Amino acid sequence: MSRNQSLFALTLSVFVVTSFVLVGCNQSPTTANLPANPIVDGNSKTSKTVQNKPAEGEHPHIAGAHGGLVIPIGSDSYHAEAVIEKDGQFRLLMLGADETRIQEVDVQPVKAYIKSAGETDATPIEMKAVPQEGDADGKTSQFVGLLPASAIGKAIDVTIPNLRIGTERFRVGFTTAVQQHDNGMPAAVSGAEEQKLYFTPGGKYMQADIDANGKLPAGAKFRGLMTKHDMAPMPGDFICPVTLTKANPKVEWQIDGKKYLFCCPPCVDEFVRMSKEEPDSLKAPGDYVQATKLDPKIAEALSSLNKADRTLVDSQKYCAIMTDKLLGSMGTPLKVEVNGEPVFLCCKGCKAKALRDADATLATVAKLRGEIRSENGEKR
Repeated sequence: MSRNQSLFALTLSVFVVTSFVLVGCNQSPTTANLPANPIVDGNSKTSKTVQNKPAEGEHPHIAGAHGGLVIPIGSDSYHAEAVIEKDGQFRLLMLGADETRIQEVDVQPVKAYIKSAGETDATPIEMKAVPQEGDADGKTSQFVGLLPASAIGKAIDVTIPNLRIGTERFRVGFTTAVQQHDNGMPAAVSGAEEQKLYFTPGGKYMQADIDANGKLPAGAKFRGLMTKHDMAPMPGDFICPVTLTKANPKVEWQIDGKKYLFCCPPCVDEFVRMSKEEPDSLKAPGDYVQATKLDPKIAEALSSLNKADRTLVDSQKYCAIMTDKLLGSMGTPLKVEVNGEPVFLCCKGCKAKALRDADATLATVAKLRGEIRSENGEKR
């Protein structure tokens, strides 16, 4: 692991600060310090100050359909997608409890208070109702405003003290500033640094890797992917090479001609950096698996294998069809020849499917073993 990894912090592109129901309160914040965020308890009707927290190990938002950030409103009763354009245009798209559904609200004046992150003064802007096609008369699913010139291109804090949805009124707040949490996650890179990192070969990061990854940085390739951070991977789980948390099978990246799995895109950034600056620290993909204290029954099931087959089983670890089943968990693994290559299965029931779709089977095995294959399926 890199000597710097203990200093890294989890990057959340947007952390939702507040999103509260307001009843009987219509005070506007000053242009200096914004007031505390009251919420009315649904039972006692008593006002109190609280702070929303994301679920443990999970980013509190996902990317929206328009490339913005989805913000929960009223404990996920509703949502909004905040889209901030390069020219400073700020669009707020209203969504339902199911954030794939558009939510119409009454046309109304909406004021947002914008504060550059780290500053003390907020500037009010008017968010005008701009109905989208299909919105009913007197209703809108979109509000549009223009950021202050001084805030364009910067991280900002946004507070909307009064937004009416149906018969309820809500206070909405979020920030685009990076929030840091000391749990070992690296910060993301962007801009020119990102371009140089991903598109310049070096160390064990080759031009062939750049081409194989689609000539995109990880942040762009996995944009919109909601990632979770499981701090307690189970024995046998693939783990992120950077944080040692459970890897996400969707966050895959080729480095040194090998496929690695990561928990989130910022970890890909760091591992690519390591591959260029500290190439000798990289291990093979198969080494990034949570240590397994072999179950006695599995150990017994594998004991009858010869040395060559045992080496292949230890490399593959999981069934090529039922990829959540450890080899040996259902008895001695079944060895089959698929296009002339040895493949191991958890049981006889997987044999027909493995042979029926040979290419998919071999691709799965290659991924399990951390191998790279050419377009015709041959190992490289």
